[in-house]
Amino acid sequence: MKFNYEEMTAVSLEGKRFYETVQGKFYPSITTVLGKTMPEEKSAALKNWQTSLGMDVAQKKTKEAADRGTAVHLLVERYLKKEQVVQGNEKYSNEIMSSFNALKLKLNNIEEVWGQEVALASDLIKVAGRCDCIGVYKGVPCIIDFKTSGRIKSDKDIEDYKLQLCAYAIMHNEMYNTNIETGVILMTSAAGFPQEFTVNLNDYAQNLMDRVNKFYDQLEVES
Repeated sequence: MKFNYEEMTAVSLEGKRFYETVQGKFYPSITTVLGKTMPEEKSAALKNWQTSLGMDVAQKKTKEAADRGTAVHLLVERYLKKEQVVQGNEKYSNEIMSSFNALKLKLNNIEEVWGQEVALASDLIKVAGRCDCIGVYKGVPCIIDFKTSGRIKSDKDIEDYKLQLCAYAIMHNEMYNTNIETGVILMTSAAGFPQEFTVNLNDYAQNLMDRVNKFYDQLEVES
């Protein structure tokens, strides 16, 4: 590894995920921060979707999507480590393998892998998280995130993903004295179509801080 990445322990407190840093500080995960500060229109759309399907069906579909994402992430991690992708008696659905094989077209653009599933935190913005991949993509140092989706997504559909990558960059730059300014989102849909989004992370720092501040304001109210 290019850096000596520290490990952190994740804990769940009242439905929120926090990470404990090696200094003993507890910071909320960036996914918790973004989830708890979701814009009203997005939250309303999610509730409408759940209502239209019925809560049981919606929860089942959400779990299936999460399980597919977890499986694809594991296969990607092994591929980048140059390990055997499918090991032992493992069996994966055609949908999962199609999603992974589509991502392989993009994974080959990763020229260096500095770290995978890296725990990061920032004293500056008081947030933590676990980043999919940090390395060099098409010659540029990047925060790289792998996503699965049930449909093809447009740029406007992934605003929170961009904020997530911006947070990881701030954390990594602070902890390891890097200057990462670019994020790459590699996404595969259920149909196996690969998408690539390149993000100038400097453009999202203010929006990120607005959401972080909103989260901490909510914590004060709850306490």
